Amino acid sequence: MWEAITMNWLLFRDAILAAIISGGVLALLGVYVVARRIVFVSAALSQVSALGVVLGFFLVSTLTLGGGLAGILPVGLALILALSAVLALAWIGDSPSLGRDAVLGIAFIVPTALVLVLGPKIPSEMHSVEQILHGSAVLVRPGDLYAIAAAGAAVLIAQFVAFRGFVFASLDPQVARTQGVPVRILDMLLFASIAIMTGLVTRALGAMPTFALTVLPAVAVLGLRIGLRNVFILAALIGAASGAGGFIVAYMMDWSVGASQTLVAMGFLLLVRGATVAARAVGARNL
Repeated sequence: MWEAITMNWLLFRDAILAAIISGGVLALLGVYVVARRIVFVSAALSQVSALGVVLGFFLVSTLTLGGGLAGILPVGLALILALSAVLALAWIGDSPSLGRDAVLGIAFIVPTALVLVLGPKIPSEMHSVEQILHGSAVLVRPGDLYAIAAAGAAVLIAQFVAFRGFVFASLDPQVARTQGVPVRILDMLLFASIAIMTGLVTRALGAMPTFALTVLPAVAVLGLRIGLRNVFILAALIGAASGAGGFIVAYMMDWSVGASQTLVAMGFLLLVRGATVAARAVGARNL
């Protein structure tokens, strides 16, 4: 297997690197998502981004566009719709008449329905649409890899510079405001980071692995007594390993790449949780 991957490294390189970067950065952001109990935000943004990509394919097919515009339009619309959804969430806030839960519900179900309506109308791109929905993409375009790498680097720099502020604003926003922390600005940066990464990764890997790599590594590590910073680092490592490991499992078993990445991430979750329970049981017995 390794010999086959090595021989075809240039063919698979971009897809594996994209999976590693995407898994690491999404899992890091996922710690905020799971800790703040806003997992549905990630699910809704994945569906909104998928709609943007499918809408892009639909316009390219209907208007017979070609060249660079045909390649940019799907991912551009995915980013625009994802950022619009984030702005709508921030603008509506916790309004008693139409709260965030209602907006998230609309942002999830309506794009899902529109993708199912638009998909059959672009038969020449149905294979690409299936890849986006189920994450069956084997290859990644160099442009998508570069975009994910640039966005991932920006997210990591922002986290490195203002990590304490992001954590404080997420875990205890009321106290953070009294301490002069710009909670609203940090929230906008965090949600914009999630929206941009979700839009780019959905175009490259698909909606299902995007959601799985955001949520499952974070669920695995939250609650571990290893220090807050180490929780983020371990989540990122599990996300990166799930992205690359899922690709290798898919190659070995001839499975869907997105499904394999999801199952590998779930395997890490069970492994970490199982090891934690076992360690606590041993510790309690030794007391």
